[in-house]
Amino acid sequence: MGEKRKRRIRNGIIVLASLAMITGFVVLFVAASRDRGTAACKGVHLAVKGAPDHLFVDEDEIRATLLGTARLNPVGKPLSTLKIQELEKSVKAFPWVADAELYLDNDNVLQVLITEKVPETRVFTTGGGTFYLDAEGAKLPVTGSFVSRMPVFTGFPDTHSLPGGSDSALVAGIIRLSAFLSSHPFWMAQVSQVNINGQGAFELIPTVGSALVEFGTSNDLEEKFSKLLTFYSAGLNNVGWGYYDTLDVRFRGQVVATRKKSQGNPVVDSLMTRDSYANSTGSTPQLKMRSGAAAEVTWTETNTDAKTAIRPPKQ
Repeated sequence: MGEKRKRRIRNGIIVLASLAMITGFVVLFVAASRDRGTAACKGVHLAVKGAPDHLFVDEDEIRATLLGTARLNPVGKPLSTLKIQELEKSVKAFPWVADAELYLDNDNVLQVLITEKVPETRVFTTGGGTFYLDAEGAKLPVTGSFVSRMPVFTGFPDTHSLPGGSDSALVAGIIRLSAFLSSHPFWMAQVSQVNINGQGAFELIPTVGSALVEFGTSNDLEEKFSKLLTFYSAGLNNVGWGYYDTLDVRFRGQVVATRKKSQGNPVVDSLMTRDSYANSTGSTPQLKMRSGAAAEVTWTETNTDAKTAIRPPKQ
């Protein structure tokens, strides 16, 4: 037998072996597909990704929806008849579900992986209702008795609807102010709640002290909180945290402190002197008494480094 003939026989054997292997794989694949198509779903398993200390998603409610509805219930049905997209859509319809992924594992169990929405703010309405807002401004229902540590807003008008509508600017302001408070531990601790007044402006109710802070809109957050902190340390630490009734930070570069009743001129006497305050902070306070029934103090400062004078109060 010549070498050339041996080579042909060897190549033929390799081709036949390869064809046999491919045929075997095809048969096995078809058999497995047939078995999986006729096999039934054995169960449903839910897993929720959310806050480590509390889950707002009601797993029992979702499971009851999937298993308690004949049209949706996958258990016992052939795998080939399951409508995964329809099941996924029904899970995503729950208000606390941000996203859901459904798939069948090797044991023919339907795995339901849920990503939970994260509440950013607790809101109380003028009519006594309450709800959460997420970072996108979506309204989330209150579930159970769990109380999460987050900014609280009161006075939200019941006449507004969510989402969208005429209240969209108000909701956007709530989200901006809430995000600022949550990212600053001091202000998160100091601001007990934020009230929305009849004009839609924000009022900060402090944890320490009794002075209501007229905050206005959520614009210029850094500037407003910076000068409020300066006034706390330079003013209230010297005259007492219960000395004023209101602090107004709505006007750029100043804090207007107000008392309900005039008591002479205690502010200039009680606050740091011009020289001692300038020496300790590098800024110069300017205190002015306005005439009228109320003793109203306008507190401004001049940045000695930038040599920039703060504009006078708005009349």
